[in-house]
Amino acid sequence: MILVLISPRNAGLPFAQWLPERRGRLVAVTEAGVAVGEGFAEVVTVSDYSDDDAVLDAARAAARRQRPRAILSLAEVDVERAAQLRSEFNLPGLDTISAAAYRDKILMKKYAQAAGIRVPDFAPVTSAGEIAGFMASHSGRVVVKPRGGSGSTGVYVLETPEEAAHLDGVVSTEPYQVEEFVDGVLHHVDAFRVLGTPIAAVASHYTGQGCLEHWTDAPFGSRTLDPNDSVSERLVAETWRLVDALPSPPTVCVHAEFFVTGSGEIVLCEVAARVGGGPIPRMLREVLGIDPRELWARLECGLPTDLDAVAARVRTAPLAAFYGIPPRQGRVLRLPEKPNGAIDFILNTHVGDEWDATRYTRRKSADFLASWVITDTDGVSLSEKLNSTAAAVSAGFRWDDELSGGVR
Repeated sequence: MILVLISPRNAGLPFAQWLPERRGRLVAVTEAGVAVGEGFAEVVTVSDYSDDDAVLDAARAAARRQRPRAILSLAEVDVERAAQLRSEFNLPGLDTISAAAYRDKILMKKYAQAAGIRVPDFAPVTSAGEIAGFMASHSGRVVVKPRGGSGSTGVYVLETPEEAAHLDGVVSTEPYQVEEFVDGVLHHVDAFRVLGTPIAAVASHYTGQGCLEHWTDAPFGSRTLDPNDSVSERLVAETWRLVDALPSPPTVCVHAEFFVTGSGEIVLCEVAARVGGGPIPRMLREVLGIDPRELWARLECGLPTDLDAVAARVRTAPLAAFYGIPPRQGRVLRLPEKPNGAIDFILNTHVGDEWDATRYTRRKSADFLASWVITDTDGVSLSEKLNSTAAAVSAGFRWDDELSGGVR
């Protein structure tokens, strides 16, 4: 039996198609009302998937009925849960020590720093006074973010120490950190290592401010770098150094983010032990020749995969990019059509879809209403396609703006 933890954000993924050898021997743990797709022998549900104890208890109950051969999860929220279950059932993969290093931004930076990897100056904080104290000894802006957060939620960029005052109640209720603001282009590297051997690593860079663009309701995306580009080569090398610096298992996938400054310095932002979120897997499928979630699912479950084909594809694949339109506060009045030149165009909304203040505040950086992928062998042409498709899709939306009472 394979125990699959399925976050509501991963509802409907074709696990049975990805793991046909285990069809009928998959057991899902998910939230009530979530459609998990076909091929599961059992679906165990909890009322609230954010409740760690409930998810773990449900998984343990299923495991007592039939001992699992592997624990599979794809979401950040499940990294530590799956590690806990692997430890309890003595299964291979990311364990609790590894999971903590990949989840806790303070721990990961300490491991990286010890290995000589450049990281921003940082410190744990539990009060506004500690933030102000950090800013007193560091000129310029700082970033305050949850130590175990994802999707750019709960992140604050502060210009002055006085701005820290309103965060006192925030940083005192959950683990937070403060770090210096790094002025550079945010890149990500998505990499797979199997039994200690690097198989594939794809370097990309976000457009604009990357994941922070969703704060301004601005569209954003990511595009792969030519594997022979010097920046790509340096980022990939730094990623493998980072994997070695952390207590990583022999088989692991990572989504690492780095800043590249104007002087060319590479600075670690953070790293996760999972496949990148949002449309990143759809973009990477064009480079890897396989959906990276399928690739990781098969590796995690110990099933055969043509890794030579994946490695060869990465060296010869065209450039790929994704772009997405985030939500804004209001109600959707009109939807765009698929733009020319786009592939894998997905709409995650409908006419009448309402984003009130509460829902809007809880949005994550990958909560796109529309997203798509493009490919090209030439970087200039890829940029032109990104710009033209983004303009077309943005113009295709029409909103009832609840904040101003107008329509746009």
